[in-house]
Amino acid sequence: MTSFLITGAAGFIGFHLARTLADRPDARVIAVDNFVRGERDQALRALADKPNVTFIEADLTREDAVAGLPDDIDIVFHMAALNGTQNFYERPMDVIRCSTLPTILLVERFGRIGLTRMVYAGTSESYASTVTRFGWPVPTAEDVVLSIDGVENPRWSYAASKMHGEVVTAQGGKSYGFPWSIIRYHNVYGPRMGDRHVVPDFFERMREGRYELFGHEDTRSFLYIDDAVRATLAVGETPECAGQIVNVGSVEEITIRELGQRMLAARGLHAEMVLHPSPSGSVRRRAPDISKLRRLTGFEQRISLDEGLAATARFYLDGELMGVLGERAA
Repeated sequence: MTSFLITGAAGFIGFHLARTLADRPDARVIAVDNFVRGERDQALRALADKPNVTFIEADLTREDAVAGLPDDIDIVFHMAALNGTQNFYERPMDVIRCSTLPTILLVERFGRIGLTRMVYAGTSESYASTVTRFGWPVPTAEDVVLSIDGVENPRWSYAASKMHGEVVTAQGGKSYGFPWSIIRYHNVYGPRMGDRHVVPDFFERMREGRYELFGHEDTRSFLYIDDAVRATLAVGETPECAGQIVNVGSVEEITIRELGQRMLAARGLHAEMVLHPSPSGSVRRRAPDISKLRRLTGFEQRISLDEGLAATARFYLDGELMGVLGERAA
């Protein structure tokens, strides 16, 4: 039996990852969260009730909390962080604390016990400054030079913290001798992703009859959560991904305005949208080069943007408990 530790398991990617692993008969899942952003909902209770799942509420910024985690762990998926664009601007110090301290403590705690792999959740936000300031190519590959465009802008609280976590993971692996992988996620979306992200925010405003979008000229690449979980497991369990930084995302780059139009179409609506500019520091283009992911793991996206948006709309607008497309993603 393989023991998995998943941090941020009440959040978005961490929850879906834990739920997928819990369906494996040979997996033991230790799910950890402090509920800074995670939800105590029916879906989480159902996950925690599974016989091969142990849920631990713990603040991983505390050394004693990390020390109290089980010893017999094979693979760590470190998904925990304080994400959400609004949080970057409104709570930058919380973002920094929640995205740096747990990584250091987890690496020091589990790096010495002989992990099979530590997988760290990085972010495409780390590319933003270099793409904008130096015109780095988009779609962007993993060899991009990382930079920070202005420490005074609170938006960089998240990207800088995630860059720090990448360094800790890689150097911790070198120092303690464990294999590691870093995933740079590009705009994963889907049911139960909370708020303060463009997709759920737009659906929530849609419920009120308001069709407002921010950063409508910017481009992004959106990957449905079931595909993101498949890619995450492939990176974490493929030997060739050890010691590698790998993009996870979709090859379809669209404007936020087109995203809004397709979210409306998912509900059969035709409405005029109110369009707002991007907040300061937002990158104009973002899309991943996923050739490395494909080469190392054979990953291919299975769920189209329109299918994923329809499932996400059912969750946010119809109250469907978990509008996922599991059959297509299996």
